Amino acid sequence: MNISEKLDLLMNITSTKNIALGKALSFDPSYISRIRSGSRGIPKNVPFTKPLASFFAGHIKADYQLETLGNIILGVGRLPDNPKDIEDILYKWLENDDIKTGNAEPVKDLLSDITTLFNTKSAPADIPIAQASAEDISHDTSQTVPASVYYGNQGKRDSVIKFLSSLLSAKKPFQLCLFSDEDMTWLSEKPEFAREWALLLMQLMKSGSKIQIIHTISRDLNEIMEAIRKWIPLYSTGAIEPYYCPRLRDGIYRRSLFVARGHSALVSTSVETGTDNMANLLFRNSQIVASFEKEYDNYFALCRPLMKMYTKQNRKSFLAALTDNPTLGGQYFLSHPGPSVWSLPPELAEKIAVRSGYSDATLYLKKMHAHMLDILNNGGKITEILYIPDKNKPLPQTNILLSEMIFGSMVTYVEDEYISHLKYLCELTEKYENYKVLITNVTPQGMALLSHSDADTVIANSSSPSAAFIISHQQFSYAFYEYLNRVIKELQKKSHPTLKQYLSDVI
Repeated sequence: MNISEKLDLLMNITSTKNIALGKALSFDPSYISRIRSGSRGIPKNVPFTKPLASFFAGHIKADYQLETLGNIILGVGRLPDNPKDIEDILYKWLENDDIKTGNAEPVKDLLSDITTLFNTKSAPADIPIAQASAEDISHDTSQTVPASVYYGNQGKRDSVIKFLSSLLSAKKPFQLCLFSDEDMTWLSEKPEFAREWALLLMQLMKSGSKIQIIHTISRDLNEIMEAIRKWIPLYSTGAIEPYYCPRLRDGIYRRSLFVARGHSALVSTSVETGTDNMANLLFRNSQIVASFEKEYDNYFALCRPLMKMYTKQNRKSFLAALTDNPTLGGQYFLSHPGPSVWSLPPELAEKIAVRSGYSDATLYLKKMHAHMLDILNNGGKITEILYIPDKNKPLPQTNILLSEMIFGSMVTYVEDEYISHLKYLCELTEKYENYKVLITNVTPQGMALLSHSDADTVIANSSSPSAAFIISHQQFSYAFYEYLNRVIKELQKKSHPTLKQYLSDVI
């Protein structure tokens, strides 16, 4: 985070206005605004970061502020309660860009290869956090003023912060129901806000909250890809259920509906992309909130699952989904950081399963391999993109793909098992004209993809903790098929050794 992003975060989390900070630091409010937006750097000849740290140290008092900033600045825990200690930490953070910033990095690293598929730099989504006032936290059904009103894109960001912050302040889990087909500029135009948005959601999920989100697939495909990209780091928690509505919407009159069941609702409407000055209404009245819960439920009844997230905890369901699919003709594309488990020969599969103490996995492995041969024997085509390290480098210790999902823990090839598997792939390429293997050392190493033009797409990571997605929406799934198709065409234009040539060089 640069200084403007840090300043914006601090002002959001404390609900500080430009005029208030300008007065406290003896700066014009417009100057503060320009620093905050990044259009102006901090003054060089006048003390700024020290008095800035001192000001905010006196305004950061609530538990959720201390905890959230502790996670962002220190990477773990919360800030101390002593204002002097807070001031010292803030000053070092504002002065030094090398200080640790955030505990969502492991999740980002785990799924960063998925984000590269969307042709954009990976970054976990996050959220700005504003101070929740007594009014925000209260849940009084007899309020004479039933809603707080916020205007435009900045108003939506502010209201989202109030909405999520008040849930955190309640210190209990909620069921969140989210839908929006409004223009997403409010989220995308401030990357630091997107990061803070995800961080708050992550904190809610850590406290046991669940999220059900209805994605708008009628958007431009690039836009939905970007929306999914922002949510993917959070999907790894297993606490989010994504859906979509297959029915057409005209895209003219648009709606956002964020509901925390039994607590609050944030609602807005707009026409096409016109969100400027539109009202965002934050309700806390229980009767009004219940009516929006009903509205959401009525819409949700028309929806279908967009994709299913799997972790080790529900791996049996994942394996059933992989092995129960019907055999299809046509073209299959696979991209792996190592030989696929579909191509694992039965004898080697059984040997590995017994050696690792998971003999019950043999059934799944043999079933997956039989499915692969059934595809090839019935005229289906399979093309694999296989990541293989440079032949001049020693073979790495390689995890068996999807091993944590299949065996229950990570299992690694030993001795000559890896080479034996590669040799078997050569046998398959010689036996089946419709089975091809392209090897490369430049494709992403951390992800496995399986896609078919008329079926689901499977995406999984190759490290622990394992996470896998099965995408069922046809348009969304087909985008991955087309991605792999382009990759294969680019690889075929270049000169690459065959798998047989590679093996002859390394053995």
